Amino acid sequence: MTILPPWLRFAVVGTVGFVVDAGVLLGLIEAFGAHPVLARGISVPVAVWATWYLNRRFTFEARGDAWGSFLRYVVVSLGGAGVNVATYAALMFSSSTFATRPLAALAVASVVALVFNYLGSKHFAFRRRV
Repeated sequence: MTILPPWLRFAVVGTVGFVVDAGVLLGLIEAFGAHPVLARGISVPVAVWATWYLNRRFTFEARGDAWGSFLRYVVVSLGGAGVNVATYAALMFSSSTFATRPLAALAVASVVALVFNYLGSKHFAFRRRV
């Protein structure tokens, strides 16, 4: 996978993260009857851990301080979630076009958050220490 540029590897890992999140969520709901909101409290951390591990291994090929990079990655992920929600809300409240097309607003917010998460991961969570 190293032939792909890092931003594309990051996007592929994000897709895997979505599948992990959805799979754990549905598994908890279907197999154990978990409440969907409570199940997200488990599926999201599992997906964050999975994407951190895959990004560390394949996207940024990080070495060294695993615990520190994980904590920084969680901070970036929380920031990315905030950027996503803020962008979505701004689009929904400021544009009649987006207000009637919430999936379009979600798509734009997801792209903005993807850029934030990639740059934050590259320059903060997995930056090379000298």
